[in-house]
Amino acid sequence: MGGLKGKLESIQEKAKQRTVKTQNIEYDLETLVKKLERKVIKLNPDYQRRHRWGNDVSSRLIESLILNIPIPLIYISQDVDVDAEVEDEVSRYSVIDGQQRLTAIFSFFKNKYPLEGLEVLSDLNGSYYNDLPPFLIRRLEERTIRCLRIDSTIDGQVKYDIFERLNSGSVKLEAQELRNATCRGPFKKLIKDLAKNKQFTSAAQLKADGARVNKMEDEELILRFFALAYDDGWKYYKSGFKSFLTKKMEEFNGFDQQKIDEMEKMFNKTFSIISDSFGETPFAKYRSEENSLTRMSKFNAAVYDSIVVPIAEKLNHHNINADSFKELFHDEEYFSSVEGSVNDVSKLHVRIEKGLKAIG
Repeated sequence: MGGLKGKLESIQEKAKQRTVKTQNIEYDLETLVKKLERKVIKLNPDYQRRHRWGNDVSSRLIESLILNIPIPLIYISQDVDVDAEVEDEVSRYSVIDGQQRLTAIFSFFKNKYPLEGLEVLSDLNGSYYNDLPPFLIRRLEERTIRCLRIDSTIDGQVKYDIFERLNSGSVKLEAQELRNATCRGPFKKLIKDLAKNKQFTSAAQLKADGARVNKMEDEELILRFFALAYDDGWKYYKSGFKSFLTKKMEEFNGFDQQKIDEMEKMFNKTFSIISDSFGETPFAKYRSEENSLTRMSKFNAAVYDSIVVPIAEKLNHHNINADSFKELFHDEEYFSSVEGSVNDVSKLHVRIEKGLKAIG
């Protein structure tokens, strides 16, 4: 207990800094739909998971709302202070947890689907919003939903931690999905643009609407590239890779357009070189057995680090020899650096340093 007493001041300070300011708000559905329509509250389609509800699940939610059955709290983030003047297209709030529910409500109010599969109010099956009798429309419009709003003054890393803890969806949000919700700026847009680069998606074995893309692994790999390769970021990585990537994303979002344009050229040139110099699976992982290599996987993120960072650092280097990178798998130290706890600092340094030597 004595040790704890000595740390009391530090604990008090940390607790004070990290105390989260939240506010409970209740919106009636009519108001909520108007805010969504005007994009005051952003459903954020590029953040929304593709695990979308079918009409049957959406219909049961509408039935619950009509019957006044309680539904879970919706979490929103206040991204722009209420007193700040912003352009019309800039949303003040983002939805963190409750995307599917709000999408189902908004779409029904906009006559996008008919009710189906209802058991209690089965007479309403086949009805669109506009088909409902006036008393049910009034009942829905006046039905309220409770939201928990997280204050705008909390910094991005703290928000990230909060969202990770608060996220109560049936499918847990991936790290990049959370970053996408908490980090705003020009770099976020750049990531989305670069995710369409065919040379990148081909090299990283990414398929449109595949499981990895649905979890935003494509965008995280682009962030990973810049976090490690831009300005020798890999040399400053100490520990906690998730937190490292989040901080880098926040830092890059603060860049001006000139730097963003430079980053775009750097990425495109790197993957153009990889496309020209390597085969179909540049980031495959191999095992060395009796001087021959057996492929273990078509894509490995640690192997990706060891290739993209050296090439990005030496963009003007000619005659890239892909075989020299492949030969690294005969090196036990390199193989160990792409095995097990790959985000360990020493392993990260080993594989990138060996990749730099391989490039010559």
